[in-house]
Amino acid sequence: MKQKNLPYLILVATLLGAALNQPAHGQSTPQSGGDPSVFESSGFLDASKFVPANMMSNSLYSIGEQTYNNGLQNTYFLTSGGVTKEILGTHQLLQRIKEIEAIDYLRSVSRTDEFTKALGKAAGDKVDSVIKVAKDPIGTVKNLPMGASRFFGSIGEGLKQAGQGNGKKALESATGMTKEKARLAFKLGVSPYTDNAELQEQLSNVAWAEASGGLVLTAASTIVPGAAGTALTAVGGNQILQNQLIDTPPNQLRIINRKKLFDLGLDRDQADAFLMHPEYNPVSSTVIVDALSRIGVGAETFLQEAEAATTPTDSFYFQRLAQLLLEYHKSVAPIQSIHVKDGLLCALDKNGTLVVPVSLDYAIWRERLSTRVDEFSSLLSLPNTKVKALAVWTDGALSPRLSEEFTKRNISYRNLDLENQLLK
Repeated sequence: MKQKNLPYLILVATLLGAALNQPAHGQSTPQSGGDPSVFESSGFLDASKFVPANMMSNSLYSIGEQTYNNGLQNTYFLTSGGVTKEILGTHQLLQRIKEIEAIDYLRSVSRTDEFTKALGKAAGDKVDSVIKVAKDPIGTVKNLPMGASRFFGSIGEGLKQAGQGNGKKALESATGMTKEKARLAFKLGVSPYTDNAELQEQLSNVAWAEASGGLVLTAASTIVPGAAGTALTAVGGNQILQNQLIDTPPNQLRIINRKKLFDLGLDRDQADAFLMHPEYNPVSSTVIVDALSRIGVGAETFLQEAEAATTPTDSFYFQRLAQLLLEYHKSVAPIQSIHVKDGLLCALDKNGTLVVPVSLDYAIWRERLSTRVDEFSSLLSLPNTKVKALAVWTDGALSPRLSEEFTKRNISYRNLDLENQLLK
């Protein structure tokens, strides 16, 4: 029985055979000879193997030269402002870097005369309660009791009814601020629903100056190199989806996503168990629902697993799984069904290939993983099985030794550069 009090990634790592708490024994290197009883060890690797050279350091931050790999994921050491933090996962590291750069850019904007004038112009229209919602769109909703939130209705509609006289202009500006904030965040390569409190504050102030004070910014993506590419990763270069995330408030996004889940056969309780889950923000839930809608099958099974998320890292993991499955569905063969096999999500395509999506940094050949791989490969020999072939799709890298063991067992694999693939 699944222990849902544990972070989902720990459960996945256990199932796949990664010993998360095993001490390092030096750098992980492939063992020679191909003996399946000889395994690789977790340990320290060069961070530059996973992080672009031009992102290892600049005047704002530096990344430690070594990253600790636990068998699946890397832990990086990011130093900024004299403080060093441990960051789990390559994508999470790159996200934090973008946030550091975005804060620096927004601070520079707030020091300009144009910003000061625009903020002064906007001050007369400011409505504190509205700005509080805009600055903390997720936290404000989280503070509502789960039962009450179902009957709270549309936050936007409630504000419109209150917007009379001088307040009407302020509320219209607040709506514009929400859109400007989302648009600005995407340009800077960060999420408008980030849990970074300082970034939320900076985004809100500049967006308010734009929406109500007439501040005009140059293209943020030209000021923060590479920002646009990172911003589009979450939505897969889907301009329609990106526009929806910018123009639609969170409560309306939930309504749209709920309807999509209804169309996939889920009832209200099943849909809301996911859509009201505290670990999924409007971007991650919308990306997942969009992917499942385009695949067209298995939504209930997928979301039941996704509800096991207990951390933001878990919710991002499921977002990546949905994106990996969608890419397979589009580029290889249509997915016919989604299953949970021995605790792992997998999908069966129309040709009989069982594909397992796994989001990781760098996977190595470990003892318990070898057992899991053998169990996986044994599916091909079961009588009357619908499984004709096996495949693993990942957004990370496999060690040469692990790749060799997959090949021996007729398990195909693909290391998908999801960032670039989604932007095609």
